[in-house]
Amino acid sequence: MEKWVPVALIALLLVGSGGGYFLASNTLQPRITSLGGQLTTAQQQLSQKSDDYTSLNDDYQALSQEKATLESSRASLQSTYNALKTNYDSLQSTYGSLQTSHDSLQADYNALSSQYDTLQSSVDSGLASLSADYVSLQKDYDDLSTMLGNSVYGTPGDTQMLNNLYKLTLAVRSLNSTLWEYCNVVSSFKNTLTTAEVLKMETQVRSIIGSSTDAWANYQMIHQYITSNVKYVYDIEFPYIHGYSYIDVNGVRYLTDFDISTIENYLQTPEWTLQNKQGDCDDQGALEYAMLRYYNKYIVGTDYSLYLASIDFSDGSGHIAVFMPVSGGKLAILDPAGNYLTSTSSNIASKAAASELEAYNSHWSSHGSITTIKLYWINLVDGSYNLVSDGTRAQVAAFLSN
Repeated sequence: MEKWVPVALIALLLVGSGGGYFLASNTLQPRITSLGGQLTTAQQQLSQKSDDYTSLNDDYQALSQEKATLESSRASLQSTYNALKTNYDSLQSTYGSLQTSHDSLQADYNALSSQYDTLQSSVDSGLASLSADYVSLQKDYDDLSTMLGNSVYGTPGDTQMLNNLYKLTLAVRSLNSTLWEYCNVVSSFKNTLTTAEVLKMETQVRSIIGSSTDAWANYQMIHQYITSNVKYVYDIEFPYIHGYSYIDVNGVRYLTDFDISTIENYLQTPEWTLQNKQGDCDDQGALEYAMLRYYNKYIVGTDYSLYLASIDFSDGSGHIAVFMPVSGGKLAILDPAGNYLTSTSSNIASKAAASELEAYNSHWSSHGSITTIKLYWINLVDGSYNLVSDGTRAQVAAFLSN
């Protein structure tokens, strides 16, 4: 009896439960049906959204690719812009430098033009004087030619005429000799590098060095004064006489005619170069030589060895500089027109002659090489000179090293 009680209870619970499910099922069915419809609608919407998403994703991918392309184009354009900006800045800087150079060159041109006008005026005056001498000589020639044509050799009048013609011959030769002395560097020494000319350097030399007693520093200051204040200008045409005509009377040659030509070479006095602040390498070299000789002789008190160097290049051109030998076989070269100074760390110095001459040769490589160097020692008393060395770089180095 007791065994069946639990079984009965279980049976009752199952019956109750089934009845409850039946009741619940009848109550929830409309709700389930509604939810099913909503689920179907949601699934349809989800499918539509999925299609929309797919379409939008395709658009997104296309736009992303287009964005990447545009970004690449933008980067390329930025790079091109940066390069153009750099080029522009460089060109702007170059333009500024060129403008500055142009302004400087224009100022130099204006100054040189003014100096040229002054020099031309001076030369014109000199040529006018020479032309007057020529006219006078020509008149004498014409008069003497007339006398010669109307005379018979051997008469007293003829003898007087020949004497006058001989004097005229000597005068023309003397005039031409003087002209050529100014056209040739060596022969011009007696007119340009005498004690009288060197003493004219006093005021400027003392002004340059001031109270300094350092000889080497003073050499450099004198050199720098010339390089900073004397412009390089080529010589203008200088007259000389050529093409003589003669007659021969009893073994004596008498001048009857001559022609005047010009040459673009002459040596100015150091004073003229200093006052007008212009000249070629001959003029600047002679000026530096005169100033250094004045300093050594009248301020230092010792007229040290100092040479005016005439230099020949393999391209056929020539140059003038100042060579200062130093004890121990050393050399200092001061070349104002060539913008060269023997130096160490921008300070004037002396170096072994052989090596310094090779360095100087390299400085002039645009003219080939130095073939010959002539060293002149000038006697300031009368401008006479001694050619102390004449040879190759090695030969001159050997001379300076003795």
